[in-house]
Amino acid sequence: MKSMLTIKKAAFMVVLPLTTFCCTASGITNEAPVIGHGLVGLRPLPRVDADRSGSHGGSWAGMPTYEDQKGNYPFVAEHLDTVKGWLDGDFKTKTMFFEYYWGLDAKRDDLDPEKNGLIKEIRNWESKGGEIEHILICREYDLAIHRGHKDATPGPFKEDTRILFEKEVDDIRAMFKNAHKQGILKHDNYKLIQMVQHPSFFADDNRVHPIIAKMEGVCLEVHQFNRHWPLEKGWVKPEPVIRGAKWTLAEGKEYIFYYGPIRWKGKVYYEFLERDWLEKYWKAGLPKHHPKMHYYLNLFPNEDGRGRPVGPESDPHSILGFTKWLIEEIKMKGTE
Repeated sequence: MKSMLTIKKAAFMVVLPLTTFCCTASGITNEAPVIGHGLVGLRPLPRVDADRSGSHGGSWAGMPTYEDQKGNYPFVAEHLDTVKGWLDGDFKTKTMFFEYYWGLDAKRDDLDPEKNGLIKEIRNWESKGGEIEHILICREYDLAIHRGHKDATPGPFKEDTRILFEKEVDDIRAMFKNAHKQGILKHDNYKLIQMVQHPSFFADDNRVHPIIAKMEGVCLEVHQFNRHWPLEKGWVKPEPVIRGAKWTLAEGKEYIFYYGPIRWKGKVYYEFLERDWLEKYWKAGLPKHHPKMHYYLNLFPNEDGRGRPVGPESDPHSILGFTKWLIEEIKMKGTE
C-alpha cells in the first residue's frame, strides 16, 4: 500500500538491472545492488525544562535539555529527517514520527474518530504544522502490566506480545478514512510501523506475515542496557536482528532501527561505545544504505545513559554530536 505522504528527497533508490531480484521467506537471493539511503530521526528528551519532571529508570531532575542547546546544532538542525514530539526546536524538518500503544485502554481504542486516542495524537501534531511520516505502533503489554494497567491485553503471539491482531490493523485503516472524510485528519491513510519485541520472530514465523503485510514496515528497539547487554550475547545480537531486517526489506517494507537509550560512562562504558555497536552491526551485514532502512535515535536519559551532554554538536561525545556522526554515516558517505 502506498503512503499518502510525500517521500522525502533524502530517500531514493536506483536498482541496477544486473541481476534478478528474488525474495524468499528466509532471506534474499540474487539481490540486485541498491543505491540510496533511508531517513535519520531523533527522539529529543528532555526537550525543555518541564520535561525534567519525567522519570524513566530514575529522576530526570537536572538533566541537560535540547532547549539549552538552541543555536549549537546547525548541521543536525538542517539535515535531520524526522523528529519525535517537538516542533519548537531548531530542527528545520516538520516531518514527524511517534510511538503509539494500542490495547492499553478500551476508551483510547474507541474506533469513533472523535474519541480515539491515536486520531487525537495525529490531529494534535497536524494542527501544529507537523507531517506524520511513521507511526510506530504496538501493544506495550509487558510494560503496561508492570505499570499497573489492568486492562492491557497481549497480542496474538506469546513469542512477541507487541504484535497487533490483523483485524485491529484493518480497523485502524478504516478509522483513518473516516477521520479524513469528517475533516479531522489531513490524510486518509498513514504509515503504520509494527514495533516488535523479538528481533526475528516476525520474520521467522509464517503466522505473523499476513499482519506485517498490512503494515508499512517493522521497527525494532535496540537498547544498551538490561537484557540487550552485551551485544554479542544479548537480546539484540547481530544475527537475528540482521535476519529480521533483511526479510523486511525483501518484502518491500520499511525497517526502522530504533537505537537507544545508549550508555554514558559507568563501569562498562568505553569511548564511543554507541558508535562501536552500530559499526559492528554494519560489519555483520545490517543494511546501512538502503532507501527503506531508517535509523531513528531513541536518545533519552535512562539508567547509566543519563548525564550525557545534549550538545553542542561539535562535541563528539554529546547526543547531538553522535546524531551528527550518524547523519554523516548514513546520508553523506558511500552507498553499499
